[in-house]
Amino acid sequence: MREEIGVTSAFKAQLLALPGATALETRRDGLWMLAPEIDVVAMATFMHRAEGRLSTVTGVAREDGETDLIYHYIIGRGAINVKARTKGNGIASIANVTQSANWIEREIHDLYSVNFVGHPDLSPLVRPVQLPEGFFRER
Repeated sequence: MREEIGVTSAFKAQLLALPGATALETRRDGLWMLAPEIDVVAMATFMHRAEGRLSTVTGVAREDGETDLIYHYIIGRGAINVKARTKGNGIASIANVTQSANWIEREIHDLYSVNFVGHPDLSPLVRPVQLPEGFFRER
């Protein structure tokens, strides 16, 4: 099996062993895992220990009222993208594991009204006061 730059078979096996993990798919832009129920705190802890850097998190509003969250990590010169999903439009915060997630989660909270459970401060970051919380979500 071809190994992506900076991503070993042992790394992949450990990633696949996380609670809620699903199969990995190799795409042109890196490795992808579509894992709606992955334990994002366990994932963030694993990535941190593997010296992975959280690049950003992308929020995508779903028609069912939930939000898909794509966690984009850089490991060496390789990219790992893990797509998780909220339940009741909430998901555990990874800000206590990965400091750079603090503002990213606050921004997604502003734009999509996602409740990041355990986040230290979900006060508005980018949302002007005259706009409602979650204004990117169709009403």
